Amino acid sequence: MSIAASVLDAVRAEALHHGAHITRAGLRIGELSGVEIESLRFCLEALVPGSGLEPLAFELEPVPWTRRCRACGAVFRVLEYQSQCAACASPLTGPEAGDQLEISFVELEES
Repeated sequence: MSIAASVLDAVRAEALHHGAHITRAGLRIGELSGVEIESLRFCLEALVPGSGLEPLAFELEPVPWTRRCRACGAVFRVLEYQSQCAACASPLTGPEAGDQLEISFVELEES
């Protein structure tokens, strides 16, 4: 519930910054973030009524765990915790995505 409350605080701050009402917001939620998407959806739907942000809707986008190969530059999805490059089998890879929880967009409606 606290993550959902923090998301609403961030959306409220964006609305104040732009001087407009936010009708829709997108969230990118990484597979490694530790956030269960459906639980977050439930919490957001429970907190929006009475928050002054209604009729705010959310689009929640799951982001897979990916890494980038330092040898060949390929970006690949990590499956079964295998972090070697799927293209060239190099073990020299680094994180690309999958641990984020971020607002990806907001749709504004000017007052």
